[in-house]
Amino acid sequence: MKVQLSLYAKNLPKVTSLFQGAANPYAVVKTLSEDGKAVDVGKTEVVTKTLDPTWTTRFILEHDFETTLHVSVAVFHKDDKGEPKPMGSALIDVVTVADSKPFTVSKGMKGGGDLFVKVQKYEEKGTLHLQMKGTQLKSTEGLGLGILVKPDPYFELHRLTIDRKGWDLVHRSPPVRNTLDPVWAEAVIDLGTLCRGDMNLPLRIKVFDHEKNGKHVDMGEFQSSVNGLLASKNFSATQDINQADLASAFTLRIGKNKKEMGQVVVLRADLIGMETVARSQDPAPSEPPKQDPAPSEPPKQDPAPTIAAAPIVPEVAVAYTPPAPAPAPHSPQPPTAYYAPQPPAPHSPQPPTAYYAPQPTAAYSPQPTAAYYAPQPTTTYSPQPPAGPPSYTPPPSDGAPFVPPGVAAANAHQHYTPPPPPPTFEAYIEGGCLFNLAVAIDFSASNGDPRQMGNLHYASSWGDDKNEYERALHDVGSVLAKHDTEQRHPFWGFSGKFQGQIRQSFQCGPNAEVQGIDGIQSAYRSMFTSRSGMSMSEPTTITDVIKTAAHYAKKKSEQARYEKCLSYTVLMIITDGKLEDFTKEGRTIYDANDAPMSIVAVGVGSADFTGMRYLNDIDRNGRKMFNFLPYDVLKSNPRMIEKVTMEKVSEQLVQYFTSHGIKPGKKVAKDIVFSF
Repeated sequence: MKVQLSLYAKNLPKVTSLFQGAANPYAVVKTLSEDGKAVDVGKTEVVTKTLDPTWTTRFILEHDFETTLHVSVAVFHKDDKGEPKPMGSALIDVVTVADSKPFTVSKGMKGGGDLFVKVQKYEEKGTLHLQMKGTQLKSTEGLGLGILVKPDPYFELHRLTIDRKGWDLVHRSPPVRNTLDPVWAEAVIDLGTLCRGDMNLPLRIKVFDHEKNGKHVDMGEFQSSVNGLLASKNFSATQDINQADLASAFTLRIGKNKKEMGQVVVLRADLIGMETVARSQDPAPSEPPKQDPAPSEPPKQDPAPTIAAAPIVPEVAVAYTPPAPAPAPHSPQPPTAYYAPQPPAPHSPQPPTAYYAPQPTAAYSPQPTAAYYAPQPTTTYSPQPPAGPPSYTPPPSDGAPFVPPGVAAANAHQHYTPPPPPPTFEAYIEGGCLFNLAVAIDFSASNGDPRQMGNLHYASSWGDDKNEYERALHDVGSVLAKHDTEQRHPFWGFSGKFQGQIRQSFQCGPNAEVQGIDGIQSAYRSMFTSRSGMSMSEPTTITDVIKTAAHYAKKKSEQARYEKCLSYTVLMIITDGKLEDFTKEGRTIYDANDAPMSIVAVGVGSADFTGMRYLNDIDRNGRKMFNFLPYDVLKSNPRMIEKVTMEKVSEQLVQYFTSHGIKPGKKVAKDIVFSF
């Protein structure tokens, strides 16, 4: 089914300078696929000068009730003079959606502020094409006289919520500059979003004077419905837009005293993509009242979040342009040229005797298909013509299998035995396969100075606060380490400099293997002491560390073979993703594919990981071994980390052993010899 997501946020952090005022936030939305890939969904409009934005952009997604929908939302400030500035991010888990009850998921964002995602079922209902004109609006500028400066009006459309306790913002128009008689641009609004297909659902239309500081001024409102807007349309293409009839116009009112603030005329209101009869479940009145019509009394207060800003998009008052006249009925050309067959010479087939005759001629040789289609030569079709036409014997009524003539009666009741199910990861581990975890960490200079706060390797006096590398090591490494048989892990580094020489694969810590994740943690911290002699350097490459891990995996597999068991290694690489040559890395991964090994590359930080995703697709003989995990996207969801990590590793382990004909619990075949 389809679900619709709408977003708003509160208390976003201030990322602008003192003189810039509030931020101009917009949101970028992505979903996380089952294999951990981030899929772009889209982004919202920019809402200016506010830290509490409500965005009108809706996102329609496919959602299966049996799975969790993982939605990543990142909020940025649009800086007209520079790059966008991040304001916060969050990963939202949408578990299920009731048929008729929307719900809101809230999440504190990394960076500050709270994000709210409203989720509800979505059904496509067509669109409403709406254009309106304000006339004789009361000015909010120049002491209310509008003598020197006139307002910049824009309108918002709100719908009544399902529980009828509040209003949802659905649409916001661009402002029209410096006028008391604005003609707003035509809006195309999804009916599934606007009214959920209920043509009589109360709608609230609010008009504001747009202000650059974000403190927009209320100019009045009225209430109606889709049916009410349709019935109020009175303008035709032959009329002067300035002479529209005001008899069915809506009156803008403001305050407790319902002070009149001008009128709004509906120039166009057309339904596209649905039958006209769907307009009214209850007939709309032929003459809508001048007062605000509503099928039921809506709440006086507005508990739903409202928007405090609108995007500044300069617009000019433009006249309504009627749609182009319908084209003339289509008259197809005489079909002779299209339907007439081509001259018979090119299309006349050769005499079919050589191709269709079941003789073993050169034109048709059924030898390969005989083995494919006839697993039992004595009981299935033979391509050679029989000596005489066999008579058909229908299956016995008692359900016994059909026996063709000539087959021995002893074979008549041999039933088909299905093949055993394919082996699983658990079967290999329980059968004695040794699982080995190796770790490699990126010490390149692109990670920043480890002594400066905010960089990926920074940790405050190496206290309880972990940096991004340590958190990724703990969260992802713990998932893999729990399957490690011996809990002893080789730990390597790359892109470090020792005595002026750059090394792309070196041992971290005094021991070749360390005990558990805690041992890796201690060895990692030791690399930033003066005794290690290491400094961070460039360029960054994982080629050497992959070769080192492949050698280690083959060596462990050879040792296990003499102990009559299996061995499989997983190399976990933690990196900021800024590799020098992805083509070179891809070739190394391709060459290492013959090793009993998988690679889990954990990307930390917010760099562009496009190249890492390219390495995901390196394939050799139908087997992939490289798996990229965007830690920044997954880190708030431990269950998703475990699912994404183990799903691919398990699949690759099984694929490796089955491709070599090795079953669970069996020793390695003697003809498998690794080259080092």
